[in-house]
Amino acid sequence: MITTVIDQCLILLIFLIIGFLCSRKNWIHKKHISSLSNLLTNIVLPAAILTSFNVNITAYNLNFYVTIICISLFLVAFPFLLSKLLVSFTKMELTLKKVWIGCCTYSNILFIGIPIIGTLYDEKGLFILVIYNTISNLFLFTLGIRLYKNDVNFKYIGTTLLSPALLASFLGILLLILGVSLPKTLTAALDELGSMTAPLSMIITGALFGFINIKKFMASKNIYIFCFVRLIMIPGLVFLILNTFITDKVILGVMVLSGGMPAGATNTSLATIYSDKGPETSQYVVMSSILCIITLPILMYVLSL
Repeated sequence: MITTVIDQCLILLIFLIIGFLCSRKNWIHKKHISSLSNLLTNIVLPAAILTSFNVNITAYNLNFYVTIICISLFLVAFPFLLSKLLVSFTKMELTLKKVWIGCCTYSNILFIGIPIIGTLYDEKGLFILVIYNTISNLFLFTLGIRLYKNDVNFKYIGTTLLSPALLASFLGILLLILGVSLPKTLTAALDELGSMTAPLSMIITGALFGFINIKKFMASKNIYIFCFVRLIMIPGLVFLILNTFITDKVILGVMVLSGGMPAGATNTSLATIYSDKGPETSQYVVMSSILCIITLPILMYVLSL
């Protein structure tokens, strides 16, 4: 099980290194990043979201769904509010505070989560992960976009509900409820597209990382504080809170591990599209992806006690 965690993290790092080398070799220029980010958020990620709904829902009752939805809402709101509180004590500029909040709130759920959760908790764990991922995406592509756009006006938030990622989520939920399957050929095509999510998102992140000052990055205290909050404080507090009333070990395990995932690379793409903080965002994604090789096995050990 620990090997699965390490393998998935190392795969992410390989993609990061490829992106980093591409930018340093000028194979990927800054002007390419926005187009690649649009490809990721409008085509590749929606395909991955849609295919993630290929699960069996008949084995669970209404109480199960209500419990998972409520905990998922908590797992989105809690990191958001905690990080917002923490950055209020810092002297970072406003746009960087918002990057900090976004990276704390929206983590790498699917690529690392699916193999780990699937190995530990089988189909039930994967279904819980799909529900949490759906709710997280709902907030990421509505409130998350407003966050990165530095726009607190929610008047036009309805337009973000028509984003490809959310449309894929709504379609996936509808197909799941109706018990309808997409044609086999279309499903295969979507699977292939969706499998590009991790490589493309991490290559974009690695490329942006190639444009920053490495020495300045390594000396930044904010990066290490962020990683402590994202990888240790959040899952630790989630465990302490949920463990008081959640008796189902699968639900508890999935939610705690999801809370301890590194910052999602989609943050980098959204920061690139909607603000000028893509390179800064990539720093949080890179460092948390590296350090989670250490922290995730520790979380798994604690959950096994």
